[in-house]
Amino acid sequence: MIDGLDAVIARVLDWEPGADEALIAAGPPGARRVFDLYYGRATANLATSATGRELGDGWSAALHIAALVAPEEFLAQMPSRVGTTEVVILGDINDPRATRILCEQARHEDFLHRVNAVRALAKHTGPASREAVEQALADVDLVVRSAAIRCVADTDPSRGRTLYEAFLEEPSLTPLLRQEARRALSYLREGTPIPPQPW
Repeated sequence: MIDGLDAVIARVLDWEPGADEALIAAGPPGARRVFDLYYGRATANLATSATGRELGDGWSAALHIAALVAPEEFLAQMPSRVGTTEVVILGDINDPRATRILCEQARHEDFLHRVNAVRALAKHTGPASREAVEQALADVDLVVRSAAIRCVADTDPSRGRTLYEAFLEEPSLTPLLRQEARRALSYLREGTPIPPQPW
C-alpha cells in the first residue's frame, strides 16, 4: 500500500495531470503518508524527476492537498515552528485552531509570515481574524499593510476605498504597491469586486 501512495505522491511532485485528484482519492492514509514524509518522520525513494524549486513547490502542493483531506491530523502534526507554507495552507482550514495560529503569525517578526498570515485570514471570519487584520493596518511594513487593506476592501468596499486613498499618500510606497493600490481603487470606484490577482 505504501508503494502505491508513494507513486501517487511522486506524481504530484512531478505536477502530472490528475495527480491531485489521485492524492485526494487516497484519503486519510495518503494524507498521513504526505505528513510523515514532509515532516521527516518517514523516508522514501520517490521516483520523481522534479528538482530544485519545482520539487519544493510540488511538496507544498502535496502538503496543501493532504491538509485539506485531513485537516484535523494536519493541525495535530504541524510543528511548533510554523513555516510560510503552513501559514498559506491554514487559510483554507476552517478551524478555530487555524485562526489562532494565523493571528499569532500575523504578529511574527518576519514580514513574510505576517503578510501571508493576513492574506490567509481574509478567508476566515470571526472577531479574532478581524482584529488581527485591523492590527495589520498599522504594520510597519507596507506590503503587510497593503494585504490588510485588501482584506478590508473585500468585505467593506467603502472603507477599503478610503484606506487605499490614504495608502497612496505614503511617501515610501514602491511602484508595484502604488500600481496595485490604484488598480484596486479603480474597481472600488466602479463598484465592482477587486479580482483575486495581484495581491
